[in-house]
Amino acid sequence: MKNYNSAADLVDLAQYPITDLHGQEGYAFAERCRQQYLETGLCALPEFIRPEALEVLVEEANAVSGEAYFCKNVHNAYLTEDNPNLAPDDIARRQEHTYVGSVPYDRIGRDTQLCELYHWDPLKDFIGHVLDKKQFYRFADPLGACSINVFVDGGEHGWHFDESEFTVTLMLQPPESGGIFEYVPMIRGLDNEKEIVTNVLNGDRKNVVELPFSAGTLLIFGGNQTIHRVTRVEGNRPRLVPVLCFAERPDLTNSESVRQLFWGRSGSESESRI
Repeated sequence: MKNYNSAADLVDLAQYPITDLHGQEGYAFAERCRQQYLETGLCALPEFIRPEALEVLVEEANAVSGEAYFCKNVHNAYLTEDNPNLAPDDIARRQEHTYVGSVPYDRIGRDTQLCELYHWDPLKDFIGHVLDKKQFYRFADPLGACSINVFVDGGEHGWHFDESEFTVTLMLQPPESGGIFEYVPMIRGLDNEKEIVTNVLNGDRKNVVELPFSAGTLLIFGGNQTIHRVTRVEGNRPRLVPVLCFAERPDLTNSESVRQLFWGRSGSESESRI
């Protein structure tokens, strides 16, 4: 397996000039991405990873996919606890199904190309610019800083709004079938939000958008304003999507309960690899 000397070698910098945000070309590009994010709730960059480099990242992810901890649960679209005081037909009581695995950060070797990319400052700075964050840091969580979502046959992520303001993901390997990222953009807080959510959960496709989330695509997504889901995966090839986490504070981590939910433990088993 080829080892690239720098994370810069992984990215198609001719198409995506993110290394010099102070230069005219880099700044103009980052500003266009910022506007796309503001207008649509996401910024998708297809073929962000060069084809040869993508092969390396896919091989790395498949090598550790067996380390994934799988979570199977039900939840409402708002990821809140069920409230029995609400009417039985209230949309906040409708249950969606999620089945997904996640390889934690401490099971991904620091010498991997994925970790090289995550620790590459130009990528962090570019994402921070798109999100208009004056202070921007890599996540300090020992398990959730950089993880890999693994959707095997039957895997899915039901309709929901994210609790976090934004997520950054990288599609490495689509499944044989299914695993489509669907969303209804920027509806949180609208006067008819509840009506839209009700219609979506009842199967209304009128406002649903399918994202062409092809291999090598970097996605910056404002998931707490946009309801979204991943449709059920079918086949033997898992859907592999690293999640690159950042924060506005240098010491921010997940709670122990969140770590327990997504990785089955609250702390790192290999502090030396973080």
